Amino acid sequence: MMRRFVAVICVWFACACALADEAPRTMLRAHLEPSGQVVAGSAVKLVVDALTTTWFTAAPDWPMFEIHDAFVTLPDENALNFNETIDGVRWFGVSRVYRIVPRTSGAFDVPALGITLHPGGMDTPVTQQTTPLKFSATLPPGAEGMATFFPAPGLTATQRIEPRDGKLEVGGTVTRIVTQHADATESMLIAPVQFDDVQGLRRYPKPPATRNISDDRTGLVAGERTDTVTYVVNRRGRYALPSIDIEWWNTSTQRRETIHLPAVSFTARAAHEKPLWAIPADALAGAARHTVIFLNARDIVYACVLLVCIAAGVGFYPRLRAWLDRSMRWLAAERKKRSEGEFAAWRALKHALDSGMMRRVIPALYRWMDASPRFRHPARLDELAEPELRDLAKAVETHYQNADTAQSRVQMKLHRWTRRGRSRRARSPALPPLNEG
Repeated sequence: MMRRFVAVICVWFACACALADEAPRTMLRAHLEPSGQVVAGSAVKLVVDALTTTWFTAAPDWPMFEIHDAFVTLPDENALNFNETIDGVRWFGVSRVYRIVPRTSGAFDVPALGITLHPGGMDTPVTQQTTPLKFSATLPPGAEGMATFFPAPGLTATQRIEPRDGKLEVGGTVTRIVTQHADATESMLIAPVQFDDVQGLRRYPKPPATRNISDDRTGLVAGERTDTVTYVVNRRGRYALPSIDIEWWNTSTQRRETIHLPAVSFTARAAHEKPLWAIPADALAGAARHTVIFLNARDIVYACVLLVCIAAGVGFYPRLRAWLDRSMRWLAAERKKRSEGEFAAWRALKHALDSGMMRRVIPALYRWMDASPRFRHPARLDELAEPELRDLAKAVETHYQNADTAQSRVQMKLHRWTRRGRSRRARSPALPPLNEG
């Protein structure tokens, strides 16, 4: 009986050991291609293999990681399935390739990756880690001192400014768009453009836009990267967006080259509105349309002065209207007085004398004497007391005897009399004599 019990125990133990040997096993492998030194800007492949002795019920969880001064990507390619025999055991695996592109020279550490596996025959997933790796990169001769080493067989860059008409006000936005086109290079590898701050403007960068240009026959043709920044004008004045220099390494000529994008100048004038609420930064970064209302101190002073003038005008309107009416009547009277007074009569008399017709001279002479305050009204030539005017009267009376002689005498006498009157007025005192009595 005892022998039979021992035999059953041995059979059970052997079965348990067999079942234990059939439990799924997992393994991770990682290596770099190439494994030695590389030139900065060229891609290094990190090949990671996930293996199991059974099968995978789900794809492994491939994590992303970062390396300082290097681009790390996991291309959207199908995983490679394979199988191999290791130490007499059949393994089944899945392989993925990471691309690491160093941007400068130096040593680079590839961290250990924790990858979750889902092997068949197990109820729970298994997490394992890869072995940490290292590689180094060098710069080609002539590339030392470059801020960012970006190799490509060809690179072009363009910029665009919006709005194009350059009409800006305080609170408005100006957008600068720079597009780079690199031949035979993935868009993720193109170096970003650095936009500087400008005093008086608020800077809002947008996420870059990238795209790869490919062909069905040749594959990757080029990559494009578009960097966009929006500036919000804080105050009026003249501004200049600084120039941009893009350095890159031409792999065709093995030379360092620079693309220069010129500075952009524009003027922002004062707005007539003041912001009534804050504008979200994400809306400005998206170059969304918005309305800004702005008022400065000078505009407020001008508005107050205008209101005071309007109030004063309304309060003093009756008096102002009466004063304007009196002024208009005075001007009309002065105009009429001038047109009908001594000056107009004197001019008419001169024109009559110039015409050479005594029948026009005599009425003009009487008109001037009637308008002048020096004579009685109505004026009569035979009542004049001054000797010069008596001669003038006699010259007029002899008009019908000899018209030409009379006319010349009238002109001469009139001229002498007016000159004497002016000299008497100049010698007369400005004040009347004192009354001594």
